[in-house]
Amino acid sequence: PFARLRSDFYVSENLPTAASTQETTARVVPTAGLDVRMPFVADHGFAQSVLTPVAQIISTTDEQDADDRSDEDAITLNFDHTNLFLSDRFTGYDRYEGGTRVNLGVVYNLLAADGGFLRASFGESFHIAGENSFVEGSGMNGTSSDLVGGLAYQPNDYLRFTYEARVEEDLSRINVQEAMVSLTLDRISGSLAYADVAQAEAYGRDDREKQVWGDAVYRLTGAWNVFGGFRYDLEEDTFMEKLIGIGFDCECMNARLTYSEDKDLDDGVDRTLKLSVELRTIGQMDGGFNF
Repeated sequence: PFARLRSDFYVSENLPTAASTQETTARVVPTAGLDVRMPFVADHGFAQSVLTPVAQIISTTDEQDADDRSDEDAITLNFDHTNLFLSDRFTGYDRYEGGTRVNLGVVYNLLAADGGFLRASFGESFHIAGENSFVEGSGMNGTSSDLVGGLAYQPNDYLRFTYEARVEEDLSRINVQEAMVSLTLDRISGSLAYADVAQAEAYGRDDREKQVWGDAVYRLTGAWNVFGGFRYDLEEDTFMEKLIGIGFDCECMNARLTYSEDKDLDDGVDRTLKLSVELRTIGQMDGGFNF
């Protein structure tokens, strides 16, 4: 069992939705819940596995009307297997998850003796009472959420695969999926990723988005390295970003000189040359120009 009490105090000026030009508001948010987990451990000789079913019930007061408060840090939302068992799945403090909900899922870990591992999780959330704080496109706007799951497989220190998805409860549609493979060798490291995200106008996505992106680093002699990366929009059939550069890393500092090309809102290209220097004990300095 757990309980939590949170208090927020807001002072806002010239908020378009507020009743007056200056508003002072406060709220108290109590939360209580029960988290039950039962791990089942097995030794297979070459590896050890842990299977953990998870059940939660969490209750919070309904989210209050936010017209007198701005929403600056909780606008975006990404419901996936990593935040399925959180008591509040908003990313910031301007909003909070209200009502009573039940979270059910299972987490599995297979840990090999040589350091390799397989991790998987799967589950769903159910809103059973109170006001639902989420809107269409979040995956949690109904009485039952989308199904969320994730998989990570690392057979050795050099190679890693990950996949995560959010699908309709009846498995009729995949709303979000992302896959990534990363490789690390002696001097070369890199990754390649793919994402397919459904339309959600409430979160600024007017159309379905499909993108692929990657990066690579080649370490030269000593502390020097060269790197590059890209992001490609499969729906628009165009590059969103391309970059290449040279870097220097040592115990006291790191520096990167980067040339990048980014697609702008008018379908043009912004070209930037940027120098970034970070001193370990002082901080980071950036400078560059567009052309």
